[in-house]
Amino acid sequence: MESVKSTSQTTSQQGVAAPTPTPSASSGNAEFDKTLKVVLGEDPAKKVSEEDLFSALVLERFQKTKGADGAAKFKELVAAKSNDMRKADGYVPVEDATKAAIIEARQSGLVSKEEADNIYSQAFAAAQLDDNKGALFDGRGDANDATIAVASMEQALISSRGLLEKFDAGSEAPTLRSVDEASNGKGAVLIPGAPTGADQGFLYKPTSESDGKLVVLLPSRLSGLVAGVQLFDPAGKLLDAGRYSGVGNGGREHFRFSQSGGSYPDGVKVEVSLKTGEKVSYVINDSSSRTENIAPSNGDTGSSDTGSGQSSDSGSSSSDSSTSQDNNSGL
Repeated sequence: MESVKSTSQTTSQQGVAAPTPTPSASSGNAEFDKTLKVVLGEDPAKKVSEEDLFSALVLERFQKTKGADGAAKFKELVAAKSNDMRKADGYVPVEDATKAAIIEARQSGLVSKEEADNIYSQAFAAAQLDDNKGALFDGRGDANDATIAVASMEQALISSRGLLEKFDAGSEAPTLRSVDEASNGKGAVLIPGAPTGADQGFLYKPTSESDGKLVVLLPSRLSGLVAGVQLFDPAGKLLDAGRYSGVGNGGREHFRFSQSGGSYPDGVKVEVSLKTGEKVSYVINDSSSRTENIAPSNGDTGSSDTGSGQSSDSGSSSSDSSTSQDNNSGL
């Protein structure tokens, strides 16, 4: 019996060029998983912590933005920082080591400040495995420890991959954070290095040498985090918005205003808005006096003790610069 040939033909047999294959979503997923498994290992059932996942995600972001060479350099930095921070029992604070590596990568020019903060912000958000979105937790502790956040590696890869895809597509954006912020650890406050007393580095200078108007210098711990500075009267009315004029005098951001300090009412509040969404406020009892190193009021102008740091040399706002970091500054 004569065999019957199939009547089906391939596209190329029909004289029509086959379409060029496009990378599938699965191939992108495979590359993502491969990069993360360099840090996390191969076992899909293995439990990974938020800190471990964060470190792996930062490596993936370097791979995506800086290529294989950039990722390799960053991996070397993480290894060095991990070795430096290793405790006597062998424990490595993974979050801190990874952040230190990002900062060194920024300082070496491997990434810009904006790139470093974007990588940090995206990885921080995508590494969240529990309901506490303001901290990264490790896997150390007993079953009753609320500062443990772990998931199987398979679950961690799926959740983090999905969120980063949204970031890359622009359909979602992470909360912008600065890699210079202090690690939140076990529920610490978001504002880096928040003091319990006087905030060293803060300066309210009523009359600057450069233009005779108010200039405010913010503590170096806030540098890179500030979204804006505004002045409010004691009743909460907006009076003025500061103009950013650079960083100097010990790494402090400068904000200049449209009038001299004495033109604003006593009790004026200097409100600092951070990129994290937090606010830091300072109440100035005597608006015409130089005021420095006072404690933040946390927005409560009625109960904060801000008088202890007020300068007593009310007439020396522009001439007495020997007691602060702004000497020879040309402020």
